[in-house]
Amino acid sequence: MRAVAAVRSFVALALATATLGACEPDHDDHDDDHSNEIISRVVLTFSPLDGGDPLTFTFDDPDGDGGVSGVSERIELAAGAQYDLTLSFENSLVDPPEDLTSEITAEAEDHMVFIVGDVVGPASTSTTALVSQSYADLESTYGENAVGDDLPVGIRHTVEAMEAGEGTFRVLLRHLPPLGDEPQKTGDLPADLAAGRDLPGSVDVDVSFDLVVS
Repeated sequence: MRAVAAVRSFVALALATATLGACEPDHDDHDDDHSNEIISRVVLTFSPLDGGDPLTFTFDDPDGDGGVSGVSERIELAAGAQYDLTLSFENSLVDPPEDLTSEITAEAEDHMVFIVGDVVGPASTSTTALVSQSYADLESTYGENAVGDDLPVGIRHTVEAMEAGEGTFRVLLRHLPPLGDEPQKTGDLPADLAAGRDLPGSVDVDVSFDLVVS
């Protein structure tokens, strides 16, 4: 994967706050190709399990690390409904836009998405949860699991809208390449985040969406 260039967008609008970060070039003992690649768009697609049209919600940062703030669309889900959630990541600043999701899944063992906010799931134990979330993929979904445990990546999820209300749905993507012979990506990371502990690695994406369940 070509690493993601540092893009930090602090959204002043009430609709969203976001930081799009980077797989920064480093000197660790691993073989990542750390050329720079901007993630300027994050797309969440919720497909109802009982059928119906997919619901798509997007974060867009129109100028990358320029002076214009990114904006997230409000997520609107139906109480009691279950969804397949798929995430995609793009550099929309080039023509045509470049899908970076395949680069992330090609390095599945070095990346992990966490869903937090008003959510109950592996990385969040919110007492105000409006939705539940569970992982629906593994590293082996995208290729050979060559090293360590076959852990979630977080491109795909199962989401259930439980309670009517308004809250926040936050998406974090972290880059977790090994440090020497020691993996940074482990099965404990979601629970560590839920407990408020710091995570290793670097931030690729940190985007918050307003969430409405009705």
